[in-house]
Amino acid sequence: MKKYSTFKTLKSLENFISDGGTRLNNKTKQINPKLPVITTITVVKNSEAQIKKTIKSILNQNYDNIEIIVIDGNSDDKTLNEIKKYENKIDYWCCIKDRGIYDAMNYGLMLSSGEVICIINSGDTFKENALNIVSNYFINNNNLSFLFGTVERHYLGNNMILKTGFNRDRIKYNFDSVTCHSTGFFIKDSVQKEIGLYNLKYK
Repeated sequence: MKKYSTFKTLKSLENFISDGGTRLNNKTKQINPKLPVITTITVVKNSEAQIKKTIKSILNQNYDNIEIIVIDGNSDDKTLNEIKKYENKIDYWCCIKDRGIYDAMNYGLMLSSGEVICIINSGDTFKENALNIVSNYFINNNNLSFLFGTVERHYLGNNMILKTGFNRDRIKYNFDSVTCHSTGFFIKDSVQKEIGLYNLKYK
């Protein structure tokens, strides 16, 4: 299985535009060694109206061990301005000319350093106490590789909020984005490295 290498920043890449965040200032975070570090990866493009609520839903979590990474796909609206408002709270953000949403997610994976990784896209929000719930599951279940939930997903296309979860009746006949998708999916970093990156040939 393919492993992926890690970056501290993306400055060395030809498609890099700009970056920021506390990682560039070498600020040391207070980490509770008894709890896993959860990395949240948010990918965004032209979502100035939605990105703020996503970032705020992460910052409002009552969980200290959070690493926040935001990948902007060279937005041409005011998305980047909104991201920069949280410069001193985001570990690392960058603006880069990616090759689509899964390419952006891959950059986020390569930048992450947490023991648990979660993708939460622009417009999606964490439920209250979500990361504490997730942390407890991983602490109390040593063999747990991943879990799914605690996110409200926002579809920009039809302004519909999808409350994610497990529907026993539906899963009998349909396994699709309602039962599991990238956002709200928490996975151990060690397991993600075994699986590798998203395959960009799939749309």
